[in-house]
Amino acid sequence: MPTQIASPIPISAPRRNLTLITGQELFASLNATLTSKSNQLVAPNHTIQENDYSVPAPPPPSPVGYRDHWPQSIRR
Repeated sequence: MPTQIASPIPISAPRRNLTLITGQELFASLNATLTSKSNQLVAPNHTIQENDYSVPAPPPPSPVGYRDHWPQSIRR
């Protein structure tokens, strides 16, 4: 099996002409996005069915009898 040697991976330099956006530009972009989607429903339309919130069945009994495996002094 060959040995594995950790070696650095070359990463390309970031683009030089990236500019940070101002808060005003951020809010303008956000408002434009929100107004373009204002005609669509925001929350999904889901009707609650009769058994959506029913209580599940209790778990089945354990196949292991702990009474048989634990010493008498611990069971008290």
